[in-house]
Amino acid sequence: MPKHNDKIMINNIRSLALDMINEAKSGHPGIALGAAPLLYTLYTYHLNYDITRKDWCNRDRFILSAGHGSALLYATLYCVFEDYNMNDLKKFRTMYSNTPGHPEYDLEHRIECTTGPLGQGFATAVGMAIAEKYLENTFYNKKDNLFDYKIYTLCSDGDLMEGISYEAANIATKFNLDNLIVLYDANNITLDGELDENYTENISNMYADLGWKVLLVKNGNSVKEINKAINNAKKSDTPSLIVVNTKIGEYSKDEGTNKIHGYLDPDDYIEIKKQLKCEERFSVDNVNLALYRQFIKDRVDDNYENWYSLYEKYNNETNEEEQNKLKSILTNESITLQLDKVIDTTKLFVDRPLRDINYQIMNVIAAFIPNFIGGSADVVGSTKTYLKGKEDFTIDNYRGRNIAFGVREHAMGAILNGLALSNLRPFGSCFLAFSDYLKPAIRMSAMMNLPVTYIFTHDSILVGQDGATHQPVEQLASLRTIPNLNVYRPADYKELIGSWNEILANAKPIALILPRGSVDTQEFTNPAGIEYGAYIISEVKKSLDVILIATGSEVTLAMKLKEELAKNYIEARVVSMPNIGNFLNQDKDYQNEVLPKGYKKVVLELSNDPTWYRLLELTDNFIGVSDFGASANPNDILKEKELDITNLVIKIKNIL
Repeated sequence: MPKHNDKIMINNIRSLALDMINEAKSGHPGIALGAAPLLYTLYTYHLNYDITRKDWCNRDRFILSAGHGSALLYATLYCVFEDYNMNDLKKFRTMYSNTPGHPEYDLEHRIECTTGPLGQGFATAVGMAIAEKYLENTFYNKKDNLFDYKIYTLCSDGDLMEGISYEAANIATKFNLDNLIVLYDANNITLDGELDENYTENISNMYADLGWKVLLVKNGNSVKEINKAINNAKKSDTPSLIVVNTKIGEYSKDEGTNKIHGYLDPDDYIEIKKQLKCEERFSVDNVNLALYRQFIKDRVDDNYENWYSLYEKYNNETNEEEQNKLKSILTNESITLQLDKVIDTTKLFVDRPLRDINYQIMNVIAAFIPNFIGGSADVVGSTKTYLKGKEDFTIDNYRGRNIAFGVREHAMGAILNGLALSNLRPFGSCFLAFSDYLKPAIRMSAMMNLPVTYIFTHDSILVGQDGATHQPVEQLASLRTIPNLNVYRPADYKELIGSWNEILANAKPIALILPRGSVDTQEFTNPAGIEYGAYIISEVKKSLDVILIATGSEVTLAMKLKEELAKNYIEARVVSMPNIGNFLNQDKDYQNEVLPKGYKKVVLELSNDPTWYRLLELTDNFIGVSDFGASANPNDILKEKELDITNLVIKIKNIL
């Protein structure tokens, strides 16, 4: 059977991408024209996948970190598979289309990750590479590896300029991720001009110094050269960077300039199409396309069957426990573990800081959940998120479930996304004040609805002597305003157990907020209350004068305030609200039962979160923190901020 023509297929891909951009009057033609041979070669000759099983666990992964090249990716996927149709391409960048302006996680259309913010894809690919190493070394049988896939990502100059990429590259070196291959579209142009106007680093030297294998493709149009480089990278015993010299906007009158990065002149579009010999809109050489798809089918046809025979062999030769562990990961099955039924609460250190109790709870989870894995940004001694007995993830032990990310919060967040995209249940931790460092990655977690748990400790001005730099004020508001991110701030160990029950069962992106110090265990808190977001933990005896609403460690403060108010003949209902979002999602009857209208409500939280005003009426009050903290004893800080019990009683009296 005759073989398809590489050049014709590459130009068809270029042409389709231009058609999409021209139709949408929006997009990035430069990368579509310049990097088409690169993406074509990767999908045609290297990526291992299955034609029908899009979520096959041992497929190679490709992430378009340079997400602005989405038209190129969609055009390539149209030619390789039949998951996109021509109508999908025509709807590029339109409402509810399968072809958004930047790739959005969609395995049905073989989009492995949401990308666009530069550097996120690179770091997420590092997370996927860590996941593969963990799976490969956890589930194997003698000489047979059930997992041996590669992770590829296409990066632009902009991706590598972002600091997150350097953080992630260091981690890839630390763990020697030889399954990671980065394809660098080196066209030396950024949106504003030539690269050397904004960047002085020699990328090749920098990555060589990091310990990566660096390969050069001098002619970015040469399928032969690109093939050779990828083959060499696949044999490397270190992570690889393939520097591909391309021309941005190849065939354009603005070729090699920043003008073609994000704008396609209508006249230029027509001339480029002529040069590509694809003058008709949204058309391809159907003869070559048929030959091409047959070539792809023949190349990958046995991939799944060969793997499945290894899978059956593994199941036949391993015990039931190992089989169930593997199945839970392959199927990404829901977790039904109810912690309050398996934890002996009499053995919890209830008089210790909540982060210490969280350590105990996490270790119970790790005993039951084989894909529970994570670490911290060099503060595990403070955040207490180490999984005892589960070993460290290192070059010498890829089976470890404790990952030391170093002081790299931003990369940690994106790497956690890569782990979650590989069917693991990851967590990462740092201080709440530094959650801002990984906010872009959290945003990606929420967009993709990934089950990543971000654990933030040292959650208020009560951190104390470390000072204002380490005392979060605005961070709770920042996290709560991220769509689809569940923010839990439990008051004691019972609410913490309830929070973890929700986290495990719902498989959603989570921020779990914990204090540095100890909290009082309240008599009427309970794990079940977390589901509702808020509930009454202390009721009045006779008349309801005021409702105190608090979260986290401020619940202890609210209960002490209730006692002092009673001495002044003021009766207060105390409501614990560990998850504002959950409460706002309850029906109005429940909301009115907990917070009835016509009664004064006072929110007590050491933040400046305006979310609270969604629950308050004009006559209600939010007692919080409107300025930064100070380096002092926590009690002195409360007194200075007029948040000590004496001042709070005065405030409540004035409100009433």
